[in-house]
Amino acid sequence: MKSLELIDKARAGDRDVLRKHRWLQYLYLTREQHINLEQITSLERMPVNPVLPYVERTLLVLNEMDLPEKEKGIIEEVLVWSEVAKGGTKHQRNVWGKKGFQLYIHNIGSAQIYAAEQMSLPLHLRDLEREELLYTLILTHGLIGQFIRGEVRYKQLHPLIQWMDEHNGIGVDMEVVLKKLNQCIIQGVSNEVWEVVKDEADQIVSFLIDGERSVEMTLKARIERLRRSSIENGENVDREYDRYMADARLNGYVESFFKKTDLWYVESALKEFTLEEFLKIFLLIYQKVNPLSVQHVSFEAFMKDIYYDYKGRKTINLYKKRIIESYLKEFSLEDLLHGEKPVNEHVELEAEPMDLLGQIIGVRFRYSAAGEKLIEFCQEAEKSPHYERATILLYDFFGFRKDAFDRLQNEHTYLSDMNSGQDHKRIISDFATGTLMLDIGAGGGVMLDVLSDDHPEANVVGIDVSTNVIEELTRRKNRENKRWTVQQADALELRAHYQPGSVDTIVFSSILHEMFSYIPYEGKKFNHDVIIQALRSSFEVLGEGGRIIIRDGIMTEPKDDYRSLSSRTKTGTPSSSGTSMISREGSWNTNTSKTAGSSSRSMMPWNSSTHIRGAKKPIPMKCRSNSATTRHPSSRGQSRKPWEMRRKSLRSSIISRMGMRSSSLRR
Repeated sequence: MKSLELIDKARAGDRDVLRKHRWLQYLYLTREQHINLEQITSLERMPVNPVLPYVERTLLVLNEMDLPEKEKGIIEEVLVWSEVAKGGTKHQRNVWGKKGFQLYIHNIGSAQIYAAEQMSLPLHLRDLEREELLYTLILTHGLIGQFIRGEVRYKQLHPLIQWMDEHNGIGVDMEVVLKKLNQCIIQGVSNEVWEVVKDEADQIVSFLIDGERSVEMTLKARIERLRRSSIENGENVDREYDRYMADARLNGYVESFFKKTDLWYVESALKEFTLEEFLKIFLLIYQKVNPLSVQHVSFEAFMKDIYYDYKGRKTINLYKKRIIESYLKEFSLEDLLHGEKPVNEHVELEAEPMDLLGQIIGVRFRYSAAGEKLIEFCQEAEKSPHYERATILLYDFFGFRKDAFDRLQNEHTYLSDMNSGQDHKRIISDFATGTLMLDIGAGGGVMLDVLSDDHPEANVVGIDVSTNVIEELTRRKNRENKRWTVQQADALELRAHYQPGSVDTIVFSSILHEMFSYIPYEGKKFNHDVIIQALRSSFEVLGEGGRIIIRDGIMTEPKDDYRSLSSRTKTGTPSSSGTSMISREGSWNTNTSKTAGSSSRSMMPWNSSTHIRGAKKPIPMKCRSNSATTRHPSSRGQSRKPWEMRRKSLRSSIISRMGMRSSSLRR
């Protein structure tokens, strides 16, 4: 096609084609980066000019189509002009802005630029009927896809129906033009997206061809479309929508706003926020704009601001997300419905007019100068040992810590690490028993998956004190329809949630060393008493015949020495319940039990002092997680021989009220 040849010439350095073809000049000579970030994996690797490559992809899709020459020529011209509002030099964009072109609503701005360029032609050389068709197709460019996403109203496609009503005899197969044009537009973004939406896109074209004007979505359907990514990530939007919209006032405000407003980049900007936060943001916008004049709300600036590259990949800026979350928690939906206007000296929602009439509104969050500098400092500190101090400053400045165990930026890394060692977790599951099982420090949920799969009759519950972990596990449960449940609870106080004797199995998989290292128990970290309290808490709710299973790694220093872990009575004498020894060979022999009828009080607290042979006093133990590959017992119920370890030993102790049980685990 001619347009593809022109693009190749421009890339080869032919400047004459830029002077002769204004659409190519605008697309080629620009530093603008108006692009939906959903399809971008790294901001740093994003093309300096992403618009021209996109237009080229749409033309390549068209080039492969076998279409009548007239229809193909119309589609080609529409494609080359439909993105020009995203281009142009800085000077050219200033000229367009002074003329009142709506550059931030790209289909409208591109149609206005196209119309202005036609004025350079003598009237007798112009085909006004064809130009009007092209103008209308550019004006509605991409709106079928945007309607499917829930961002724009079907009403914005009415100009197509009106044009077809008025030009029925022009001799253009409009069904072919509309179907193939929208295939080029959507497939130029992603082949996968086109496969998902092509049937619905063709159906909407059929509505237009038939002159159907009343095809608007309900408010609920539109919000579900806007929350598609959130739903895929586990949000139960159907339940949440019904809960919030039971308030007739809220439903009325939101429905009134959505009925007359088109939304741009909203899914990409707000997908990481909850539905409640989503609704609060729209009520804040409603407070700040004139609802009588607003027609378009663009979240483009918000979208660009809320993402950045973390370790080379585009990710949500958790610093800014947490700050916004904290700000939105300062008031309720009820407060906003009563007209209260929240004030925060460090962050606020900004809704600025982007045209003279106030019909187009741009939305973003603004931070105080000090807050902005602190956010930048935290991002820079990610590369240095000062990261933890930097985030504490940010916590204190904005007051947005979720809880004492908030891991902020590395929470995804933490959850990923907690999901490792699935083979070892399968071995743990082999020892689990009963109908109520708790996984302490559930992390990413792999242990929950294993226990649920191996024990379908059991009620498996993930326990974690971190809000971040509970939120992510809840999303995963909804997303993947998992049978297990989660509960935010303190492992040191299980009695607050479970009755004594009600739990059959309690699993500590690679979590005790985390508790020892990170929980400031009684005012200090690396406190042995936190382990004592965790085990005491577990014994208090453990039922008859129940088991506590511990899997963790402890490295001796120096490696040639022994380290023993012993259970002691309150008076400090060795308990008959058993002692564990780690030798230089790496084996850990355990003989620890709680027999039927024994009292948990008589066995607690444990004295977890750690002794190195030849040492004059106990040395605080240092715990670190350990990976190993094991040979699983051939089947349950058979006698278990020592498991041969190809790497470090799997250290696991089993506490059973069914009687004495020991496991010898060797490397």
